[in-house]
Amino acid sequence: MSKKKKKSIIRTTFKIILLLIVAIILAGGIFATIYINRCAKDLPNISRLSYNPEQSSQIFDYEGELITNVYAFENRIYTPLNKISDIAKKAVIAEEDERFYQHGALDYKGIARAFYTNLKYKRIVEGGSTITQQLARSLFLTMEQTSERKIKEAILATELEKKFTKDQILEMYLNEVYFGAGANGIESAAETYFGKHAIELNLAESAMLAGTLKAPSKDNPFINIKAAKEAQKIVLQKMLKNGYITEEELKEAEELELHFVEEKRVNDNMGYVIDYVKEKVAKKFGETMLYSGGLKIYTTIRPELQLAGSEAINKVLTKAEDDGIFPKDKRNSKDVIQPQAALTALNTKTGAILAMIGGRDYDNTKFNRTTALKQPGSSFKIFDYTAAISSGSITPSSIILSAQYKVDDWEPHEWIGEDKYFGDMTVNQALAQSSNICATKTSLRVGLDRVIYFARKYGITTPLKPYPSAAIGSFEIKQMEMAAAYATLGDSGIYHLPYIIEKIVSPGGQILYEHKDTSYRAVSQETAYLMNKIFTYVMSTEVNAKIKGLPSAAKTGSTDEWTDAWFDGYTPNISVSVVVGPDSQEITFPNVLNAGNRFPAMIWREFMLTAMNEFPKDDFVKPDSGLTTRLVYKDTGYTANLDTTDKDTLYYSFLENVVPHEDIRARGFITVIVCKDSGLLAPPNCPEELTEQRTYIKGMEPTEMDPRKFEETEPPEWQDLQFDLTTDKDVYKIGDYIEMKATVSNAEDLTDLKVTFFMYGFPLATLNPPVEGNTYTFKLIANIEGKATIRAVLKDKEGTTIASEEKDIIIEEKKP
Repeated sequence: MSKKKKKSIIRTTFKIILLLIVAIILAGGIFATIYINRCAKDLPNISRLSYNPEQSSQIFDYEGELITNVYAFENRIYTPLNKISDIAKKAVIAEEDERFYQHGALDYKGIARAFYTNLKYKRIVEGGSTITQQLARSLFLTMEQTSERKIKEAILATELEKKFTKDQILEMYLNEVYFGAGANGIESAAETYFGKHAIELNLAESAMLAGTLKAPSKDNPFINIKAAKEAQKIVLQKMLKNGYITEEELKEAEELELHFVEEKRVNDNMGYVIDYVKEKVAKKFGETMLYSGGLKIYTTIRPELQLAGSEAINKVLTKAEDDGIFPKDKRNSKDVIQPQAALTALNTKTGAILAMIGGRDYDNTKFNRTTALKQPGSSFKIFDYTAAISSGSITPSSIILSAQYKVDDWEPHEWIGEDKYFGDMTVNQALAQSSNICATKTSLRVGLDRVIYFARKYGITTPLKPYPSAAIGSFEIKQMEMAAAYATLGDSGIYHLPYIIEKIVSPGGQILYEHKDTSYRAVSQETAYLMNKIFTYVMSTEVNAKIKGLPSAAKTGSTDEWTDAWFDGYTPNISVSVVVGPDSQEITFPNVLNAGNRFPAMIWREFMLTAMNEFPKDDFVKPDSGLTTRLVYKDTGYTANLDTTDKDTLYYSFLENVVPHEDIRARGFITVIVCKDSGLLAPPNCPEELTEQRTYIKGMEPTEMDPRKFEETEPPEWQDLQFDLTTDKDVYKIGDYIEMKATVSNAEDLTDLKVTFFMYGFPLATLNPPVEGNTYTFKLIANIEGKATIRAVLKDKEGTTIASEEKDIIIEEKKP
């Protein structure tokens, strides 16, 4: 073959090969274009992207300290780039994409380096993805290892670089990336591992966080501290290489001992609070906003009191178990330890919930007993006695008899045993001893409808019916509401609705909700003061609860068979309710005296030893007016004579318009002869037909002799006058109003006439002119059981008796 022909064949072959290469390249390009277009077809439109990731909501305590984050899937707290420390940004860039600010969406140099490194070590040692690519993958793609995903990732990264600046991309990345331990984003990671904000991260902490990014689920410091430390060193070396730190800074960071916060978990201290807050927020804003809206929820909770309440419950009940009073590790069918306990603490001035311990076994039961229904037992008596004292049906000095007592087919019993009674008791004693009979009598005297009315005023919302047994706590009530009721007395009769959320703020700082005061006066300041004095006396008898130097008041409560026990104690600043008992009837403690003055009182005291240091030790406020102080007989409760010896009397405060009159019947009786018309002692020459015998309480009998000369007739101007005394009825109940009416007929001018009303011979009032027309009317409350004589005397301006009339009435003890 000639040389010329040989060269022609070579050229032809070269052309064919070149054409084939070009064809392959063109075909590959066409195929790649088609493939890329197919990959890009279903991708999102980046131009419309607005980065609004799901954000965890945060719950804070009363001082703004974080309690917990609330989230559905990802625990993320979004934070802007200027709220992240510079050293933390540099640590992440050094670890993930050291040429981030030098390249575009793709780092071809980095890809080549990663390819060479991985080929050298025959395994994946280094990735070639940029921060922008990682962000695109996290926002839009899955983690599957396919060529299609890599192409989509590159396309999306390119689009992201077109729309956003490098700083914007870095900000999104730092808020999106996962750092392990359930922390998405650097703010959540800083808080989770170190209990601080991202702006506060130092070099060692920043390198530790950046080191978790390669394998966050297995190499984070909570899982594998050794691996985490090795990763930290690698990050520090990369930062040194890129000129972010010096050798000296690297050495200091490696040697610095890091302090990690304990891995957070919902526990007995805060679990019930968190659940309660979540329930309130979800009800107001919905679950989507709660779990992904980035809400900042500021509460009234005081962690030190929350801890004190939990520790008080555990200390008292654990000791009771150790002492063999309660069996150890007694559990119900739901595997919940029994007995259970709950504690609610409120600020009496605002209604703010300071502590809420819904039980002592949160891990096994999320059941919040502070908002559950339970019979309050004698704790309910706050409503009985408030109603009675405010209406004047009883006074603080009243004597009430504890004796056998039946209401239809129902018979209340005293806790000391069947057919055992306390006898005569003061109101103080009746409440200190939790007399059921005295409380029943008191509620029936004032009226059960009135008792229920005051329960509603005190904030009780559960159904109550006017059954006699309601007086001793037979209807179920929420502990939270009982704490608020006693808090009402602590604030001198002002009711505050309990609340736990002070305000809720959006991620942008807008206040979405803020608590507004909804207080109102439930009882008068005077009645509240009298109730406080009574409950202060009750507290003075509670050896397991009272604290020296702390002005406080309380009431105990226990239910049938000593099942549940209550202690509701309060000061002018804090109201604390404690309940101890089983969750259901399946668990009983037949040999345990579970009384309110026992375990609940002990828990109350343990808690208050901490809580009392958080508030001033104020005394209960006494009103400037509306009250009066009187000396009364100890044995009767009525006002005493001035000559009574001290040992027989006590000073009591009363509502100004409800003062118990002297029990004058105790003086004995005397019978004298008087003139019928004047009521004065009859002179010797008084005709017998004009006189009569009358019986008076000693000391109340008339002492003046009728001065008239009986041969004279009545003044002619009154000779046709007619005088009548009537009452609205003949039989009254204790507490009823007695309406007396004296009517003058056949008298032309009543200007100079006056009528004096008497009862038991004691003058009540003198009226002039008539109240209405020719009728003189006077009212008073029936407060002494038995027969009573009412008398009205009509006199002229000179004081001469013109006429008098008497009438007997009956006053009975009030019954339903």
